[in-house]
Amino acid sequence: MTGFIILIAIIGVAFLAIVSYEAIVSYRSNIRVYTLADSLANVYCGILERSFDLFYAVIFLMASQYLYEHVAPFKIPANLGTWLLGLVLFDFIAYWFHRLSHEINFLWAAHIVHHQSEELNFTTVFRVSFFAVIFRSFFFIWMPLIGFDPFTIFSLGVFLAGYQFLTHSRVIGRLGVLESFMTTPSHHRVHHGRNEKYMDHNYGHIFIVWDKLFGTFVKEDEEPLYGITSGFESNSALSAQFSYWKDLFTRARRTRSFTDKIKVFVKGPAWTPDDVGFLPSAYRTNENGERIKRDVRISKEMSAYIIFGIITSAAIFFRLTFIIKQLEAPTLASIVQNSEVVGLTLALLLSVFAQGRVMDNSSIALPFEVARLVSLSIISVLFYSAFAWLLPLTIAYSVVSAVWYSYMKLSKPEERIRLAS
Repeated sequence: MTGFIILIAIIGVAFLAIVSYEAIVSYRSNIRVYTLADSLANVYCGILERSFDLFYAVIFLMASQYLYEHVAPFKIPANLGTWLLGLVLFDFIAYWFHRLSHEINFLWAAHIVHHQSEELNFTTVFRVSFFAVIFRSFFFIWMPLIGFDPFTIFSLGVFLAGYQFLTHSRVIGRLGVLESFMTTPSHHRVHHGRNEKYMDHNYGHIFIVWDKLFGTFVKEDEEPLYGITSGFESNSALSAQFSYWKDLFTRARRTRSFTDKIKVFVKGPAWTPDDVGFLPSAYRTNENGERIKRDVRISKEMSAYIIFGIITSAAIFFRLTFIIKQLEAPTLASIVQNSEVVGLTLALLLSVFAQGRVMDNSSIALPFEVARLVSLSIISVLFYSAFAWLLPLTIAYSVVSAVWYSYMKLSKPEERIRLAS
């Protein structure tokens, strides 16, 4: 457990240092890169996706191990040379998964989550759909099938994720010769742009050569406008996951043609049935019909409350991660039969939903937030009674938080969370 805590601490300190660097540079440059609501929504999306992956990764690992041991025609030896070869192949697969995620609607329904934010910063990398965890497994399952061992595949995934983190920045400029063959923040800013000339370009994760080879590369001229063309007006991580799926099923239900019902899911985002138009855009406009950038302002009191909330959610997530990592030869059955895992997962899902409603200033936020706070005491009683200090601390936190939030919700709620004009 000590090693796990040290690893989490190192990752946490590194993350805070990088984010702080970007925040300081952006402040000195008079660029507003971070907003609390957007950043926390990104982090909650990440918690939701990583929590799901804790379960799904067991299935993928078992499938990978089986294919590697029993189906692969040969086993590729693990050394630096084969790891570098694997990195090129891994990034090539990632390019096509990424590209097809923009070109096929059911894949876009998962990937759109990553593009919903109208900001771009280091927290944006966490804004991922848990549906993408399932879809990408069908692309990367080819790695063990051709002979790469599961540990090598895992290490390649970690490296790619770490590199992706560094490309989500507005304050890092051009990087000289690296621009010619590596994916840089400049290239990836283009990818997140909703400008017509930037849309659907620069899919590369590590190497930009794939885009140049397959004709999807565009150089950054002016800084892009970020977000999706239809807009997304919510801070809820759960709403983010299901928003475009709702759109697809709505259009599929409305069209009369059975063939078109299927095409809604397999055609591209620019297509819709002849008898069903695109659903209305979500973004706001001013009196001149111009799009207003989404800018959620949260009071200092509500900001402090929400930050305390995500700290408790993060604690649940890290505890859940630790339990699953400690299981010997875990299977999906052994995980779901663990009552502590089930309890923590339910509490975490409730937290993600409740905090999303809080940040959206929803009318149903109060009862769900109270339920979230009650769940903390319940899991303390059920699983951590050995820690005599934890239950009183949890109850005190829950009571104070419930009173604190109720006061803010009932006293000038329109000033606590509002959209800037």
